Amino acid sequence: MLIIYHEKDRIFRNEAIKLRLSGLDWVIIAGFVLSSLVLGIYLSRRASASMGDFFLSGRSLPWWLAGTSMVATSFSCDTPLYITSIVRSGGVYSNWQWWSFLFGGIFAMAFLARLWRRSGVLTDVELIELRYSGKAASVLRGVKAVYFSCIIHTIIKAQVILAMAKIVEVTVGWDKWLSIVVVSAVPLTYSVAAGLWGVVITDFLQFLIAMFGALALAVISVKRVGGMGALKDALPPDVLAFVPPGEFTGLAFMTFLGYIGLSWWSKYSSDGGGVVVQRISSCKTEGHGYAATLFFNIANYGLRTWPWVVAALASIVLYPAATDGDAVYAIMVVDLLPSGIRGLMLASFLAAFMSTLSTYLNLSSAYFVNDFYAPYVARGRTQKHYVRVSRAMTIVLSVLTAVATYYAESIEGVFTFLIAFGSGTGLVYILRWFWWRINAWSEISAMATSTIMAVVMYRVFPGEPYVVKLLSIISVSTAVWLTVTFTTPRVEREKLIAFVRRIRPSGPGWGKIRREAGEAEAIRYEPMLGAFIEWALGSVLVAGLTIGTGKALLGSPFTAALWLGVAAMSSLGLYMRLKPERQQ
Repeated sequence: MLIIYHEKDRIFRNEAIKLRLSGLDWVIIAGFVLSSLVLGIYLSRRASASMGDFFLSGRSLPWWLAGTSMVATSFSCDTPLYITSIVRSGGVYSNWQWWSFLFGGIFAMAFLARLWRRSGVLTDVELIELRYSGKAASVLRGVKAVYFSCIIHTIIKAQVILAMAKIVEVTVGWDKWLSIVVVSAVPLTYSVAAGLWGVVITDFLQFLIAMFGALALAVISVKRVGGMGALKDALPPDVLAFVPPGEFTGLAFMTFLGYIGLSWWSKYSSDGGGVVVQRISSCKTEGHGYAATLFFNIANYGLRTWPWVVAALASIVLYPAATDGDAVYAIMVVDLLPSGIRGLMLASFLAAFMSTLSTYLNLSSAYFVNDFYAPYVARGRTQKHYVRVSRAMTIVLSVLTAVATYYAESIEGVFTFLIAFGSGTGLVYILRWFWWRINAWSEISAMATSTIMAVVMYRVFPGEPYVVKLLSIISVSTAVWLTVTFTTPRVEREKLIAFVRRIRPSGPGWGKIRREAGEAEAIRYEPMLGAFIEWALGSVLVAGLTIGTGKALLGSPFTAALWLGVAAMSSLGLYMRLKPERQQ
């Protein structure tokens, strides 16, 4: 029997649902939580010697473990709730809101993964003092460390904790504060104890459990509808479309163009982002870092998408009256799954949640300690001192996040705000790798303008369409930082030459510096054409796999074969390009 909703929607009869969690469900959930906790604490010794051990696992990760950790981190408990919400409100094509980031992910792989590993940084913020010079660089590193650890990451962590709190509210009936405190306790404990070692090892286990749960609910929900054929017949064609229906000049299509044309390169993580960079820096070699990033993008978009999308489509048929899209997925868990499977599914929610939260707890602390506390507050202390402070800051930042989570309401709202919030900075983060003229003031002005414009657009013009907000933030921010770039002094010559020798960046934007170095032929660097080819092949591979799998599931075999065929040819082309590199 399906759950009956209250007219205002928070309807779910929490007490009745609470009773449906059997003793077996609780045993499974408790067993998972305990195993994650024990495993994390067991690894604590590996993380105690230095910041490199605590934040980078001693730079010894193989590609498959680093790549799985990237996927597990990006796949949180808010993912199925968020996907269910956007599919219910807009249809399959709404997933381009996050699918669009595949182009940025493959860009980071093709152009930047090798450079990040070559740099030897502990965080992406540390790159600032390798790339820029003077007091502006020192100020930028400290400001950016606080900006990411206390603002951006607080928003991200609030988003995932809010999702888990909604799940707990629906399944167990706890209020918001109790849910926030309880669900945060375990990942906080092993993040403090074991650092990145605890995060990546538990990520691997958590990813497997989370994917099992997603697949289980997708299969059972489709079965309840009557099969994929019945599901397709019950839904309007517009819901199943991969691009917005209607006029090309309509708001839906313009928003779609904004996602695929603007979002992926303009956001604050356009050069890979802190989580991906941390995993690349943790890998054994440049090749392992590259392979980990490729695996992440294939798994993140091509493999993990469809269990949630299919379950979301089934929810439209099973729960047509529901209006809180964020909560419907959790309702399906307790309403459709039998005892035992329900416990495994809730454990999968916890797995996804803990993998993401533990990563951001660790990385937030890395930013604060490595890029603010160590260079500016307590320079020259022992590595063990910095590890102790890192553990303390993990706790402090988690408290800040708990407060932010309590005042957050909508998962999709937090997600779209986060995209817009840093959308004026992405181009600077990309161009600093390819153009010597970018300086610290470029980044400072882009960050400041982007933040101010995001606040203005969301507070002063809240009714404007999202694409208008995004375009306004990008346009104004870009105009400001370009002006600042050309009116402020260039980076010191010695710093630029040292950067070229260490990183070996590609492209004509560094020709002047290579000439000034007097050894243009001696500095080996990868031609940009090869990276463009890898970017194109990788993007087609991931997009083809994602769309082709969806078309196959939704009953379009011919179109599916075309997309999957293109993906297969692209994968062969990428394999042939990388084969000589692997043999070196």
